[in-house]
Amino acid sequence: MDDDSKKIALYKRVNGFTGPLSRTPTHWRTKAIAKILGQYTWLKYKGRPKATVSDIAEEWRRMFGLNRFWKIEKIDDDTAYCEIHFECSLEKTGDLAACHRLMEYDRALLGKIGGQLVVLESRADPNVKGRCRVAIRKRDDTRTDLIAVHLK
Repeated sequence: MDDDSKKIALYKRVNGFTGPLSRTPTHWRTKAIAKILGQYTWLKYKGRPKATVSDIAEEWRRMFGLNRFWKIEKIDDDTAYCEIHFECSLEKTGDLAACHRLMEYDRALLGKIGGQLVVLESRADPNVKGRCRVAIRKRDDTRTDLIAVHLK
């Protein structure tokens, strides 16, 4: 099994556990697990803080190591619009709050890199197919114009 296949298998196992966990009354454990995994990933892949939105988004992508699943769509107005094409255990569940909890891993990583994340479209929504859309901004960006999908 090559390195990519091992990563894919690991991500599927983790998502297969944390996705359903994020839908339970003990969903708070999802956040704890995500922070631990975020720290592990940060150390294993030698993460580095970045200063520009472009560099923050690229570092976030690099940390996953499977660029075909994490894509930067465009960068506009100091915001990186990205797509996640990786399979998700919450797909079509309609549970957008669980998606928000599950994405704590990405928020933990991005916080270390210098960014923040907003989920704009989630595959947990039965009307969204094939990918999630997220926006990345600098951690200190105080704009409130992007509305997370779980708040709509």
